[in-house]
Amino acid sequence: MGVVRDHPAETSLAESSDVARVHPRKQSIAEENGVLRDSPAAPFDPRNLGKGLLCWTRADLGITPNSSTAAAWADLSGESNNWRQTTADDQPTISGTTFGARAELRFDGSNDCMLGLDLYGELSSASYWTIVVVMQGWSYGGGGNPWTAEGILGAPSGGANYFNVGLTTKAYGSVGFQNYDGATNRSAVSGDTDLDEGVPLIAVFATDNGTGFTRANGKEGTPNANTSSLNSNATTVKLGKGPRSDAQTPNFYSGSLSEVMIFDGALSKADISSLESALALRYGIAL
Repeated sequence: MGVVRDHPAETSLAESSDVARVHPRKQSIAEENGVLRDSPAAPFDPRNLGKGLLCWTRADLGITPNSSTAAAWADLSGESNNWRQTTADDQPTISGTTFGARAELRFDGSNDCMLGLDLYGELSSASYWTIVVVMQGWSYGGGGNPWTAEGILGAPSGGANYFNVGLTTKAYGSVGFQNYDGATNRSAVSGDTDLDEGVPLIAVFATDNGTGFTRANGKEGTPNANTSSLNSNATTVKLGKGPRSDAQTPNFYSGSLSEVMIFDGALSKADISSLESALALRYGIAL
């Protein structure tokens, strides 16, 4: 098979099929799921980890193009939680094979965003979840809270409740998430102050029964043992902006996204380590 000849050091899920390697954006959803489900060469499948996978999108699979932009981003988890954007001017741009020799979606920091799953409605428990994002070309935030500058994703909540995954200042830890329940802000940041702005980044965000933590390229910040559960208003997730109105912070995300995963539960540290290692190999990122 061509992938063995061209990429002897890696047999990723996408590359386990010549169809996926040659025509990454022309497959149907059924074909993509078949490639990922049936390929005996695929060394790692996040659907086989200890918690259910609610959403899994990769920029080298499942893009519905609208000329040079993406109208939809297909969920490979089997749960049909696709990302979508019907307004052409708000669609992220499909970039060529730049990140780890793979396609990526570029968000312009102005109005690009996509809508996806009902986070609160899909979770078995609002106190257990894991979100994984592969990104690059990002900018540091303007403050220590993850909602003060650029939002990677979040749940546009009603009233005074919101949930956001975003970027902080370098000194505060680079990336993190924050949940505001109308009375108390609870945040957990990576604690990694060594990252250069915009570098390829595997970010993991999770809450395990009230203890929240964030990891940046394998480095974990100090856990927050008082992280509140997601509020019931934390519904439709917005990718590339985060919650609240478009006129409020956080700002729109400026940078690229290559992969997004949302799990129904807190992954074990062993599962997180396996996932980070697989993604590092796929995208050529040093942990």
